[in-house]
Amino acid sequence: MAFSFGFGGDDLAVDAAREDRGSAPALPQMPAKQHDLEDLLSSLPEHLSYSTVRIESPTGRVVFLPRRDLYDVRVQLLQEGSVNDEVIDQLDKSDIRSGIYEGGFKTWECSLDLASLLLDRGPRKDIDELIRCDQIIELGAGTALPSLVLFQHALNNAVPMLFTLADFNDTVLRLVTLPNLILVWAANSANVDFPTPNMNVDSTGDFELSAEVLQRFTAEMKEKSISLKFLSGSWSPSLASCISASAPDMGTVLLAAETIYSPESTDAFVELVCGLLKRVKMSKAMVAAKRLYFGVGGSVDGLKAACREKGAVAYEIENHGVPGMDAGVGRALIEVQMY
Repeated sequence: MAFSFGFGGDDLAVDAAREDRGSAPALPQMPAKQHDLEDLLSSLPEHLSYSTVRIESPTGRVVFLPRRDLYDVRVQLLQEGSVNDEVIDQLDKSDIRSGIYEGGFKTWECSLDLASLLLDRGPRKDIDELIRCDQIIELGAGTALPSLVLFQHALNNAVPMLFTLADFNDTVLRLVTLPNLILVWAANSANVDFPTPNMNVDSTGDFELSAEVLQRFTAEMKEKSISLKFLSGSWSPSLASCISASAPDMGTVLLAAETIYSPESTDAFVELVCGLLKRVKMSKAMVAAKRLYFGVGGSVDGLKAACREKGAVAYEIENHGVPGMDAGVGRALIEVQMY
């Protein structure tokens, strides 16, 4: 099944789905796979073209995060040849093609909502009762803006952390998820002998990925005890088996945006989330979503019901104050915890 969300600009999703879902089949399965960081780094081009995304928190804090441009991704896909023809075709025709491409190259507006909320909540200092946290998991990571906010926090505050980033498509992980992490790292680097990305409004540019830059990136991750794990595949028990459990006295935070667009995706997502939450006493999921995905059937109410069936509670974050959430299609920020 293919369907398209409306977009304003090159890669920012702004509308809900339009196509009638009808009687949708079960979600196609893609085996889970872990990807080695060195292998992903070796697949990167010589430079990344980027532009900045503005994130404003409920308290008025503003940051600009560099993000690889979609046209730059498309160029690399074309250069790599026919192996990517199916993904390129879906980029041109639809935002999601179930079982082939799950929209990871796009920046969905609800991911901006979640990034905004997290800007006021560092992974150890302020994330409610999770005083100690050693792992951030983003499901359906894509461009990974929510994780980028916390990744930047970890870099600048010397916070040891495991970031587990999962997306249906491995091409998304290597062409946008990892490049965006590198861009944020470079933009926050000091006393380096290479030009760093600009972090201002309307900034654009090219960032050179020399061997020295990539070596510096991996070395600094080790120095700061920041680990990166990349997983591709369907939401399934096999994917769950690839995700490490936090230490017994530590917590886990799961992040996700626009992952409940259909009843089928909601069921698979909730099954995975609840299974992961059960592993660790101090854990929660933070989910950003539209209240209703017109035409394809997903909804916040559906998420709450699916969570109840699994022994979890899903509740909306009150008085979050994230800018712009009342405009257009209604949106919500939800926390999920086990009873």
